Order: sequence, then C-alpha cells, then structure tokens
Amino acid sequence: MLDFSLGIGDNYIMRKMPNKRIIMMSSIILVVIGFLSSPFCSAFGEIEVYFSPNGGAAHALIKRIEGAKKSIDVAMYAFTSSDLAWALVKAHEKGIDVRVLLDGDFIKNKYSKHNFLSKRGVNVRIDKSHLLQPGKIKGCMHHKFAIIDDKILITGSYNWTASAEKRNDENLLIFNNAPDLVKVYRKEFDKIWHRTLEVKITTPKLVISATNLSDLKKHAGEHATVKGKVYGVYFSSKSGTYFLNFGPQRTCFTAVIFRSAAKEFIGRGIEPQDYEGNVLEIDGQIIDHPKYGLEIILEDPLQVRVVEH
Repeated sequence: MLDFSLGIGDNYIMRKMPNKRIIMMSSIILVVIGFLSSPFCSAFGEIEVYFSPNGGAAHALIKRIEGAKKSIDVAMYAFTSSDLAWALVKAHEKGIDVRVLLDGDFIKNKYSKHNFLSKRGVNVRIDKSHLLQPGKIKGCMHHKFAIIDDKILITGSYNWTASAEKRNDENLLIFNNAPDLVKVYRKEFDKIWHRTLEVKITTPKLVISATNLSDLKKHAGEHATVKGKVYGVYFSSKSGTYFLNFGPQRTCFTAVIFRSAAKEFIGRGIEPQDYEGNVLEIDGQIIDHPKYGLEIILEDPLQVRVVEH
C-alpha cells in the first residue's frame, strides 16, 4: 500500500525534501493513483477516482453534497451545472452552512450560477483581485475543490459544468476522510474568501414587453424583466424541456425550462403547463440564440411571477 502519511498537513515535504525529491515523490503518487482502481485505501482513508466524460463524477458530487451534516465550501472556477447548483440550494435549505467562491471573470458567462445561488440564499463571493493586476495578461481564480464537513476533500480538473461531465476529459478525486489534508485546503479557501466581494442581489430595472422583439434584441445579454402572455407551452419528451411561447408565431420570445430545472419546478408544486394563458413577469438574462431566437432560461421558480390569470 502506498503510504500517503508524509506530513502534507504541516508541509513536511516542502520543508524537508530537495526539489528533485519533491517532484519524484509527486510523480510516484500520481502514477500509483493512475494504476489503482476506485475506490482504494490510503492513509487518508478511502479515495475515489472518477474520469469524464460520463464517468459518474456529477452523481458522486451530488451524493456528497446531500450527505453533508454541517458545512460545504466550494472554490470553483467555472460553475454552470444546474443539478449541482440545486443540490447546494437544498443543502442550504436544510440548514447546512454553504459558501461558494467563484472567479470574477467567469461570472460573465451567461450560464454562471452565481445569481441563482445568491437569490436562493447561498453565501456566494466573487474573487476579482486578479483583475486588478497590472499588465495585459490577467490571472484567474482557477481552483476546483470543495470541502465538506471539514473532513471530505473533493478536487481535480473537474469544473462544475455540463461540459466537464459530458464532453471533456477530466479527473475528480474524493478524499473521504482527510481532515489533515482539508486543513491545507481550508487555509487557501479562507485566504481567498477574505479578499472577495459579496454577490449583490439586484432586481432588474429594465422591463420589456414580450412582444417587442426589436427592444429585446437591442438588450440581448442584459438582465431584464420581460412581461407578456403565454400563448402556449410546448414540451419536448426527447429532451425533457418546456418552452413557454409568448406569441403565436415561431419567431416569438420564449422562456425555456430545461429538464434539470423542470424537475425542481414540479418538485415545488409548479407545473410548467399551467403557465399557459397567464400573463407573466420573468426575470433573467435575455439571450439572442442564433438558432432559436430570443429567450430567457428559467432555472428557478423565483424568476417567474404570475400577474394575471
């Protein structure tokens, strides 16, 4: 068995070993991990290894989040996964202390979950310190790790995104009982956390009629409130997606509820078909999709208000 008890918690390797020996020892550890099947045992307890695409990483992450007893800390460069975002929200609603640290540049991505998590009460902070660095080439908060209950460490190349789960070659390591290793990562998390900015929840001031396609197109990429009547609701059984059409023509504005969000709407007693015929106000980022036209992605029932039946 490979002995991982090398004093990593108190930086023994870094203080005692020459650089060449550090590199050699790191290489040995990585090679052995690569040849052992998951899970396996070490001085850190059971370690699980997952590879993408479609290697079970997302399921393993959700299982750990659902099993949390007191705290979850996440430092993640790219966070766009609706399933993982909802898992954190549910943990927060159970009273788990959830903190999420995200990169200040990646949140420009239209699918970033920072606003979704904040609106649901999760404590989210954004690291923009690297954006203030001099020079044209900026750094980023590129970490990808999570700490659960101060004993489970999750790390690897795996961002919390659909691409990481379904398309990319990624790796994910879960150390199920590693309190000493967690202390090292906890120190790094807290260091960055204290230099970050809180996500401020704002209500969009811009209100646009769902039938005013030229105005919607002009404000594509911005967050706004769109108001209009739902003429029809179409459900794709193949993709599990609902489309709320705000006009009789195919070119009308549409609100989209993907499968991952639909199950949360339904789980909270909201049937998307029931929106048909109602006048709604929906909040979100206006997207001018090159194939599907003007739309807003609905991930959360809080984005929707029924103003007239």
